[in-house]
Amino acid sequence: MRCVLTLTALLLPFAMPGQRAAMPMPYDLRHPAQVITLPDRLMEVSALTDVDQGTVACVQDEAATLYFIGLKEGRVLRTEVFDGPGDMEGLTRVRDCYLALRSDGLIHRLRLLGGRWSSVDTFRLDLPHRNIEGLGFDDSTGMVLVAPKDIAKGGPDVRDVRVVHAFDPDDPLHRCVPMVELSVAALVRQALALGLPIPERVTQQGRTVPALKLRLSSVAAHPRSGHFYLLSAVDRTLTVVDREGRLVDLAVLDADVLPKPEGITFLPDGELVLSSEGQGRTPVIARFPMQVRE
Repeated sequence: MRCVLTLTALLLPFAMPGQRAAMPMPYDLRHPAQVITLPDRLMEVSALTDVDQGTVACVQDEAATLYFIGLKEGRVLRTEVFDGPGDMEGLTRVRDCYLALRSDGLIHRLRLLGGRWSSVDTFRLDLPHRNIEGLGFDDSTGMVLVAPKDIAKGGPDVRDVRVVHAFDPDDPLHRCVPMVELSVAALVRQALALGLPIPERVTQQGRTVPALKLRLSSVAAHPRSGHFYLLSAVDRTLTVVDREGRLVDLAVLDADVLPKPEGITFLPDGELVLSSEGQGRTPVIARFPMQVRE
């Protein structure tokens, strides 16, 4: 089950600048079909999941509350409080229930009881991370994806690694296994070879150098391609990799539309939905229809 970006994969020949080794993501991220303004109580919207083709659910920092958003209506349809205050950072639908993630790895399993969504049990992920923000369901494997925001302490080689973990939601022990392991440096090399824009910074010596941090805020698996979509709010990037960890696409998101992208989900027809904290402005949900390629 583990998909690791090995040294062999890192040495595969890259495309020349301006050429692509893989098809880009099938979305026009410059032109959302709809941008829904969220109320101030969702200023720190932190996670997003699909409910059905016309509805999404989200949570926000510091409140264990589900907010159901009607995409056609463009507003909050209802709320469901399932626990006291807490740093809620992740949310995903797993068939007929929801899993809501607190940043320290505590997960609430929510089920519909008496017409209300209630926390029926909690469990803690067996991971060393204490700042975990990404949670998503992988339909192709039936596993729940977990994307930590914090990184391991150590030398440059250790700090370069990003791992998306996964666990079986039906496993009573909730054992986590690595699903895909990535090297930030390798992703930068692949992006440059594909001619993709990446975050940059200027050094004290005046040189412009890559500055991709890839501190994961959310993760989702595409329902058709199976590719992993990784959000990094600190970079304002959406990175797409295949099941072997090879870069498919990387986009720097529009700061005017999505100043701090924290949530990602796909609707049943493949439409991409992103949510962004207000970051001093207004929190939003943006919809991007899946484009048909000839």
